[in-house]
Amino acid sequence: MLAYGSPEWTTTRVRGLQWRDLPNQARFVFALDEREERANPQIWRDGLVADPSRCIPIVSTTQSSMTVKLAGSDRTVGLTDCTAIADVIGTELVFIDVSGLPHSVWAPLLRTAIMFSKTVRLMYFEPDSYRYHASPSSVSLFDLSSSFLGVQPLPGFANLLGPRDETSAVFVTFLGFEGSRSRQVAMTLDPMPKVIPVLGLPGFKLHYPQWALACNQEFLEENGSESRLRYAAASCPFEAYAVLSEIRRDNPGSYIYLAPIGTKPHAIGAVLFALDNPKDTEIMFDHPVKSAGRSTGVGTINIYQIKG
Repeated sequence: MLAYGSPEWTTTRVRGLQWRDLPNQARFVFALDEREERANPQIWRDGLVADPSRCIPIVSTTQSSMTVKLAGSDRTVGLTDCTAIADVIGTELVFIDVSGLPHSVWAPLLRTAIMFSKTVRLMYFEPDSYRYHASPSSVSLFDLSSSFLGVQPLPGFANLLGPRDETSAVFVTFLGFEGSRSRQVAMTLDPMPKVIPVLGLPGFKLHYPQWALACNQEFLEENGSESRLRYAAASCPFEAYAVLSEIRRDNPGSYIYLAPIGTKPHAIGAVLFALDNPKDTEIMFDHPVKSAGRSTGVGTINIYQIKG
């Protein structure tokens, strides 16, 4: 039982899921991203053939909008327009596959689904493996991102008030395999607050936490945050939420700058936490542009019960 969060929250982990295994009353939101096998799974291609009326494929995205294909026609919806998003995804049972979606899209989808839909499930397809960088360094073993669009809020998550006192703020960063990202996001804060890193442990694979720690070692040493390291299972958004709640408890009155740049399940937990704590939490995200072929294969499929 989690110490924090909703008692509804549960995780189901499966392999080999097929279209016929899914509930026939649900609607499914996903993006078919050919740059990654796990973001272009057979299950959604089968669904588009078997019952396209229940499939909501996202065919393109920008930082402010998404375009979906409905009944054979494209429809563009603003990512801050909750009413329009709800009209697209429905108000009953909705599954959102975040695997092929950028944070700037799935986060507002999740926000809207929680507001309007009776039952909400998120899906995340783990990769089987990542592609190594052609020139690996101490801060980057894998070729995950080709560029970054810069630190800016997720649509619908901007906090315009900010902290009353910068000296009481904390910077919580989830650690991934790109060690330069935490530093680049933190550098936008002046002065830099106390840094509290969160590591995915256990990881998707046994050795991943050690590698993530190694990639971020320079940043951790620069700000002396190694002793403040927290842990949450890499595949569990609800453990991430619980860790953030503990950080909030241990730093009463502190404004939390939150960088969800580790695993996508950790980012889900961060978004849930930001939704529950809008006055004193600010998500900081650098919006990476994914490298083509960054991962191979499809591993475990995680289904997160968020609501209902």
